[in-house]
This record gives sequence, C-alpha cells and structure tokens, in this order.
Amino acid sequence: MSEPITAAELCLNLKKDLHEISLLSYDARKKHLESTSKSLLRSSFQLLSHEKNNLPDSQVSQLSEYLIAYLGFDHFISVEALMSLYRLKSLNDDFDTLLEEKIDDLIETQNSKSDVYKVFKIISQLFAFDPVLSSAIFTKKAPFINLLTNEVTLLTNNLGTLNPESIKNLNIILLLLSNACMEETSRSMIATMHINILLKCLSITDDAVSQSRCYAATTTVKLWRLINPEVLENNAVLLSLNNLSDIIIDCLHQGLESSVEGLSLLCTNIQIKKKVRNEKVMETLFRLMKSKDHTVYGIISILALVTLPIRVLKVQQSSVMSLKDSNSISNIDAMTNKKVNATKLEDDIVSIQYANQNIIKRNFFSIQVVPIFKSLESSKGLVGQCLKLMHNVAFPDIDQTGKENNFLKDKANYATYISEIREIIKLLTAFLIGTSQNIKYKHDKFITYDTEKTEMPEHDLELRSIAIKSLCSPEISARVNEVYGTDNEEFALSPVPFILEILVQHDIDTGCSLETKQTPFSSIKKQIFSTFDVYYAFVALAAIASLSFEKVKQSIFTLGFDCIINALNSGDEKLQFASLQLLNEISDIPLCIANLFNWATETDEHYQNFSILCHLLQSNNYDSQCLVLQIFYSVSRFEIVTEKLCESELFCSNLNKIFQNQDSDDALIYYALLLFGQLIPLRGKCAGYDYLKLFDESKNIFQKHTQSRNEQIRESASLIVKHM
Repeated sequence: MSEPITAAELCLNLKKDLHEISLLSYDARKKHLESTSKSLLRSSFQLLSHEKNNLPDSQVSQLSEYLIAYLGFDHFISVEALMSLYRLKSLNDDFDTLLEEKIDDLIETQNSKSDVYKVFKIISQLFAFDPVLSSAIFTKKAPFINLLTNEVTLLTNNLGTLNPESIKNLNIILLLLSNACMEETSRSMIATMHINILLKCLSITDDAVSQSRCYAATTTVKLWRLINPEVLENNAVLLSLNNLSDIIIDCLHQGLESSVEGLSLLCTNIQIKKKVRNEKVMETLFRLMKSKDHTVYGIISILALVTLPIRVLKVQQSSVMSLKDSNSISNIDAMTNKKVNATKLEDDIVSIQYANQNIIKRNFFSIQVVPIFKSLESSKGLVGQCLKLMHNVAFPDIDQTGKENNFLKDKANYATYISEIREIIKLLTAFLIGTSQNIKYKHDKFITYDTEKTEMPEHDLELRSIAIKSLCSPEISARVNEVYGTDNEEFALSPVPFILEILVQHDIDTGCSLETKQTPFSSIKKQIFSTFDVYYAFVALAAIASLSFEKVKQSIFTLGFDCIINALNSGDEKLQFASLQLLNEISDIPLCIANLFNWATETDEHYQNFSILCHLLQSNNYDSQCLVLQIFYSVSRFEIVTEKLCESELFCSNLNKIFQNQDSDDALIYYALLLFGQLIPLRGKCAGYDYLKLFDESKNIFQKHTQSRNEQIRESASLIVKHM
C-alpha cells in the first residue's frame, strides 16, 4: 500500500496539474479534468480531512492559490475544489484574509479577456463558499466592478450579433449574476445596475441563446421583488411571472439543467404550480431526473412544491417551525404582476391529485427515493425535500368536493399505491430511527438519552415534525390493514413511539403534562403541534391498534395512556372523540383495565380516570357517547369490571340518564342496552352497594323497547325485562 502524500507533495502535484491543463486544447482539457484533476482534488480533500494541526502559512497560501485556480473550470471541478477549500479554512484562522488577498491578486494581474472571464467564474463559484466575502468583492471592489461593468455593457450592445465565443462569455456573466443573488446587497445591485442585460436576454428568441435566456429568467425571478416598479410596469409582459415561467419551462423541455433552479423558485406561486402539474412538464421532470444526477435535488424540490396544497402551506407558514421564505412572488398574479390577497388564493385540488397519482404510478419512492436514503452522500437538504414530498403524497389535502378517487378504483393503481405508501412508511421510520440513536422511550419521562442530552437544531426538528405528521395521514389510517398487514407486528409497531411524540409534546405545550416529561421538541419554547396534528395522531394510533397486535397496544398504553386521559379531560370535543377511538382499541389489555377499574375509593388516581369516562356518557358529542358505551361494553365481559360498574353510583346514574333522556336514538339505545344487559344478571349479587336499583325507574322504557321496530333493540330489551 502506498504511503499517503504530504501537504508539500500535494502542492507540487496541484501546481504540475494546473500547468499541464494550461497547455491543453479545450476538448483535451475537459477529458484531463475528468480523468486526472478530479481524483487529485479528491485526494486533496482526504489529506486535508485527516490533517489535525495547522499547516504552515506557506503551504496554506500555495494550496489556496491552486484550489482557487480550479474554480475557473467547470462547475463539477469547482465543487471538488470548494470541498478542499472548506477544509483548508478550518485549519487556518486567517483564511478569509488570505482568500481576499488571493482574489485581489487575480483581479489585478489579469492580462487577457480569458483571464477576466476566469475571474468572473471564480467569484461566481465563491458565492457558494463565502457569500459575504464574495458580495463585498462584487459590490465594493472597484477594479472588479469596472471589469464586470465593461463586459456587461459590451455584451448588451452586441446581443444582436453574438458568436459562440461571446455566447459563452455571456453565460459566464449571467451565471455570476444568478449566483450573486444569494446575497441581498449583491441582489439589489444587480436589480439596479444590470437589469438591462437581463431584459435584452429575455427578449431574444434565438435557440442559440436558450441557455442565456434561462440564466436571465432565473436571475430575474431571484431579484423580482427588487426590480424598480417603473421598470416592471414598462416591461409588464416581458417580466411577468407567466412569461418567465414559459421561458424556463421551454428550456426545461430542451433539457437545460439550469431551468430546474428557476422552476423551483417559481413554484412558490400557485398559478405556476398549476402549469407545472401539466402532463408534459411532469414527464420532462422525471426524464431529466433520470438522465442528470445533479438535477435530483431541484426536481424533488419542485415536486414537493407542486404537491403542497395551499391550505397546508398556510398552516406551515403560521408555524413556529417553518422557515420563512424571502421570495415574495407567491402572492403575485403571474399575468398582471399585481399582488393578490392571500386569503383569496384557491388551489386546484384535481391537479394536485393528478400530480400525486403521476408520482405514485411511476413507483417514484421505491425507485428514486429509496436510493437517496441509502446513499451516504445524500445531503440533509435533499433528504429534507424527500420528506416534504412524502408528506404531501401520503397526507394530501382534504378533498372538499367529496368526489370519489377514480384513480384508486383501478386494481393495479391501488396495488401500486399501497406498495408506495408502505415504502414511504419504511423510509420515514428509518429516517426517524436514524436520527434517534441516542433516545430511549420510557413511561415516566417519555424519552431519556443514552448518553448526554443532545438538542437537535431547529431545522432538524422541522424535518422530524414533517416525518412524524406524514405517519399520521388519514389516507394511511383508512387503509391500515392493507398498508401494515395483519401479520407484521414489528412494522406496525415502528411508527408508534414517533407518533406519540405529537401527543406528549402537545400536553407539554398546553401544560397538561408533568414537568418530568420531555420530547425531542421540548427545546422549542412555543407550541409545535396544532390540535389538527394531535387529532390525526390519535386517529393514526387507533387505526394501528385496531390490528390487534399485543406489543402495539402495550406500547401505546405505556407511553401514551396519560395523553389519552388528558385529551378526555380537555373539553375539546374532537380530541375527546379521537382519544376515545384509541382507548376503545386498547381498553381490553390488562394494564389499561387496571388503570380504569382497579380502585378502592374515590380518591384513587384510577378512579379519576374512571370518572372521566362516566361523565362522558353524558357528552354533548353523540359519537363520543356511543364510543364510551362501546368501551364499557367491551370490558364488561370481565367480572371484576362488571362488579365495579354495578357498585358505582356515578356510572349507573349516567347510564340511566341515557335511557331517560335519549331513548329515541336507536344506535345509542342499542349500545346502552347491550351494556346494561351485561350488568343486569348481577342484580342483587354485588358484594358492595348495588346501584342497579337506579334503573327501576326506567322499567317502562325497557318495556317500550321490547316493541321496537329494531330487532336488535327488541332482543336486548326483552333480555333485560326478563331479569328485572
């Protein structure tokens, strides 16, 4: 095995490689960069990654000079060089000063047009590395400003007679302007000083300058809100978001990768989203993603935006977890450039459904997203966009039209949908498990840390909340048997602790939880999850619990029983109903029965839980009443429970009130009769006081129900009358 090279040897190798490149023709240089320079730069990154001590100033100076030189070549070589520059910066405290000096030297020593454009390319790439320094050069360094202004003026005056060389130079400048928009000061300067070259490029229809038009359109979108209102008004059609999107979509169909960034920026606008959901545009996006690896992030970002309903977007924008978008084109009319009242924006649910179906039909998650999650090279940003897309597809907006989804009527489509949803759940839980390595779930504190407590950055918590909320999709809950299956307990268990984070954190936020409990979100001092999120978390857990896996029910009880009781006690009818659904599914496990019925006196904690259920027998919510009756009925098959019920004045009184006050409702009366039918055989046999006598006042009502048109009610009432 060969010895690793030293920093001194690396300097010599980079210097030699740059000299060899300078002697090559354009085509030969391209091959050399790919075959030789790329591997050399990767070895440079590896060496610097393992370097623990500060390098001598002379070596830092040499390495930075050589690495900066590589920024003057194509984008992919620049990325490799920038990675080494990042490492070099971490090894030297004065690196920023040194970098600025090197750039100053480059600007002052340029001897040809080729040198000038190499400087432009280097500054363009440096914006991703150090936007503050790059912006200072772009907006304050007079020599650089003069160079750029001269070239922009020259090109603007000669746009009608461009040749291949001048088109190449034009694209270098336009890409520089686009990258410079990363920083606010630079963006303002471009909107003021360089708007003319953008306008002229947007006006050209020659296919030879499609790339230039694409760069110009993307840059214009980036600085759109900074354009002088008079310029905007005088060029209303040319600068309309509709026209800019037409240019960019046309470039997308031509296979120009740079169109992806512009389209992702435009897709914050609801009217542009509708255009992108077009079949032809979607097809082009999928095709480009397959053929160009470096478009993956941008295309998944676009898909995440076009599948995001406006209602969900508004909820996200009001959330403390949301990252504020500085691009304000979302509320602009794409045709008129006028601001639109955000409350009047309406989304096209049908077109969103079409986009979701298009993604599902292509097995997009199993084919495209799984490799992203498996790859160690996938960035956090890319994973984040995948999470947003999975949320939008798994948890689409509620269709207010009430129309049946014809897509899922097709058996093949339905099978694909279930398969893809299963894949989404696996990806989501794998992501959550992978970011929870230090966390253990326990009853008393909910979570504890294996080692010292580590607080997640707010952006990581935002992604975590998106992943967890995706698992609570009502679309999944409605198809729980097909999605989770009835024979895979571990798969059904996997999302449970994460979904419970919503319930526990909501209790913490609303002051219902003891101070001992915590979740990964506890570091955020504002309410994270809405009652909407909490409701669907309860629904999701109830659906999973309905699969009757013992470990699932035990886990929900151990970690979430307190949350159920808090929701029952909250006074929020929706949350009460949803928590009752969950309690109904887990009420038959021994620990749950004990926590509701194992009490000796009314001061016992378990009696407090029991009394909440008793009071809910008189809930104003009819569905909740029915559920409480079902819960009592399902556990009344246990003798110890029936005895407790018979000995409770509170229970017997509230059940009797249903017969007295709501005897005209068939469903409610049927459940109440079933429950009372379980108790009546114990009349006179209870060890304690027998409160079944309270029901004597309802004898006439029971007798009346023996004549009911409903056969089930007749049978239940007749059985009760027989025992009375």
